[in-house]
Amino acid sequence: MIQTEQIDTFTEELHEWSLDGKEPACASRDLRYLLDLQEKRLAREGIRREESYPHVREEIRGCADRSGNGYTSRILYREATQQITYRQGDQTLKQIRRPVTLYAAVVDHEGHEDRTFRCPNCGHELTARQARDGCPHCGTFFETDEVYPCVASYYTVPGIVERAGLMDRLKKEMRIAGGACGAVLAVISFLSWHDMDLVFRILGALLMGAFYGAVFAFIWYMLRSLLLAGRLFREAGRAMPMLKAVRSRKKMTTFMQPYDPDFSYEAFEGRVLSLLRSIALSDDRGTLSVWEGSRDLSAFDKVADMQYRGAVYIRRCERSGNTLRVEGTAFLTNTYLGGRVREKDETIRFILEKEASGPADPGFSIHRVSCPSCGGSFDATHRRDCPYCGAGYELRKKDWVVVDMRK
Repeated sequence: MIQTEQIDTFTEELHEWSLDGKEPACASRDLRYLLDLQEKRLAREGIRREESYPHVREEIRGCADRSGNGYTSRILYREATQQITYRQGDQTLKQIRRPVTLYAAVVDHEGHEDRTFRCPNCGHELTARQARDGCPHCGTFFETDEVYPCVASYYTVPGIVERAGLMDRLKKEMRIAGGACGAVLAVISFLSWHDMDLVFRILGALLMGAFYGAVFAFIWYMLRSLLLAGRLFREAGRAMPMLKAVRSRKKMTTFMQPYDPDFSYEAFEGRVLSLLRSIALSDDRGTLSVWEGSRDLSAFDKVADMQYRGAVYIRRCERSGNTLRVEGTAFLTNTYLGGRVREKDETIRFILEKEASGPADPGFSIHRVSCPSCGGSFDATHRRDCPYCGAGYELRKKDWVVVDMRK
């Protein structure tokens, strides 16, 4: 598959999930879990959320690769129009349409597709890719390891205007505005000059219409430019607090280089957002393995979505003993339920911790961890100990955990 086509497959499956609840087959276990949390939060309020990312003209797209530990991580991106609709029964509560750049972190495991599985129902052997869609002989779906390549996380960065076709739309508006104004003035002039010769009335009316039509088209262009400038200034005002994040990439990359030579800041951004979303959308935070804080998080109980605004500010990153500690701020637009659907720009301050000696593993999934004592495999989302031998499982040895989080 062409690399950038993976993001198209994911967005198509994401749209299908928002319509009928069918989980995206190309999403990782962790991402499917996050989508399930969002679906349950919406269902609790009796609300449906439809999400799609139509293509735009002349869209810019691409990818950046990194490899390590037998894995390849790709950050795919493309321009899109984000369309989100919230419905309750037959009532449309809110519609959102905005230009965005969509990012998706795709993880692949070398040689994974060559692995084979045996169907527990009919015994037929099938490849990892076939197992993702169920046994082709008997139709049985069964649990397997993570199937690669998979989308580990996704987020959007909002744009100001739809770049493609902007000048074409503006020229069309100018022609319509100028033509309409010119036609009206030409008619008025023709009717007003009733004492003139017919030929001069026609010529004068046409000249008057053409001149003032051109003037009005120019005025329309200036008005639209002023409106666009106003929008730019408004968005610049929203973005001003995020300017302090401009050095975060370099700061975090430099800090992580000794512990993870293949560190990807884009993948880290996606991981931070996944952690914050999973905690905010969870109804049982007390047992979450990724949450080690004690703060009351009831302020997030009505959150239905958390849209990234394009910046994570890393205030401090340090090593204390064998613990890596990162303090930062994520700039988000959160969607709240309760009577009506409303969006609100917010900053979420967080503190992450991870053991420095833990090897970086791009393919790690909290939903299928291996006990270091007995080797048993289990879902550690809501477990802090092995169900087979009772040994404690420390997630921070493998991945980041959140020790504090607040608005």
